[in-house]
Amino acid sequence: MDEKETGGRLVSGRTLLVGCDLGDEKTQLAVYNRQQREPVLVGQTEENPDALMDTAIYLEEQPPLRDFLPKIRQGEEILVEGRHSNPVNVLAYFFRKTLSLTRQQYPSETIQQLVVTVEEQSMDYIQLIYDALAVLGIGRDRALVISHKQSYLYYVLYQKKELWINDVGLFDYDGRRLRYYQMQVDRQRKPALVGVTERDFSDAMENTDENGHRGAVFENIAQGAIHKQILSALYMTGEGFEGEWADPVFRRLCVGRRLFRGRNLYVSGACYAAREVSEKARLSDYILLDEEMIFSHISAMMYTEAKEQEVIFAKAGTPWYQVDKELDIIPDGETELKLTARNLFTREEKHFILDLEPVSGKSARQCRLGVRVRFDNVHTCVVTLRDKGFGEMFPTSNRIWEKTLTID
Repeated sequence: MDEKETGGRLVSGRTLLVGCDLGDEKTQLAVYNRQQREPVLVGQTEENPDALMDTAIYLEEQPPLRDFLPKIRQGEEILVEGRHSNPVNVLAYFFRKTLSLTRQQYPSETIQQLVVTVEEQSMDYIQLIYDALAVLGIGRDRALVISHKQSYLYYVLYQKKELWINDVGLFDYDGRRLRYYQMQVDRQRKPALVGVTERDFSDAMENTDENGHRGAVFENIAQGAIHKQILSALYMTGEGFEGEWADPVFRRLCVGRRLFRGRNLYVSGACYAAREVSEKARLSDYILLDEEMIFSHISAMMYTEAKEQEVIFAKAGTPWYQVDKELDIIPDGETELKLTARNLFTREEKHFILDLEPVSGKSARQCRLGVRVRFDNVHTCVVTLRDKGFGEMFPTSNRIWEKTLTID
């Protein structure tokens, strides 16, 4: 991409790397600033230093439409001006209004990569977000949906290395739910594996309205969570930490480690993810893993670009619900296709043989097969093969067959 610098700012067509933390009540936007090498919040003011925007749709002569995201996830109907509205259109309208704010700060630039981070993840919800962005012309080649945990990993890995030389902890408290995430890096492996564990302490924080009581309960939880753990840094995020009730606890927790507090961790992590996805800038030697990500590379040896080489269908460290790749192959006498699953943790390999019998007799460069690889869950891979024919002389048989593979 050709780029030029005018007036101290990068100017080109699609250059913006945007992170969006999409919350039920509040949403944040950030754009990666290449000169400062860090995210910049969109809409930040002295009165609103965290650039928090209401997750709401404002209509003329109508009360604002709020709480539409929980309704969408629960399958409830959404009424707009007295009529039922398509959830995709509702979310697309919100994204259009929200993302348009970037034009105020970057009027001559458009989005190169958008990463949306959400707390609640389900296949239906994620697909809805992708569908809504597609309405705006932002396809999957420019959009990615990740979890808060994944944003957390991107955020930490983009900080100075001395801050994550050991494990790193994060407490997320919204006033109701308290969760603790701990990031670990296994540097003994190449590439290094980055994982995160999660613990939920929400029940223990119930009925702690009195500040003194709340502080004591939180300190007991925090000290228990990090007991005997070697941590380089602790992060505190969420509106539940607003006020001064936790300040004495923070001062005691930061002994022997760095402690940071703020509301922009997830949106900044999404912004760093946008840079990493689009530019492969920093984390090529690391693979990020959590319980939503597959642990194995899925590949096959194929003849392509004038030589036999490994073709990757799915990469370890990819959320299982984002794996959906299709390639066309032309068999040259082969009667089977061998896929290999290579586990990054155990280094074990599994080999799976897919029979090409449904196109028997057409396998000597007389057919074109579509091979699609996707996942039903983090452990289960589904491979679909489809006879696409080979020109007018060898029309398709319209045969489609599948095989389900247990990967890990």
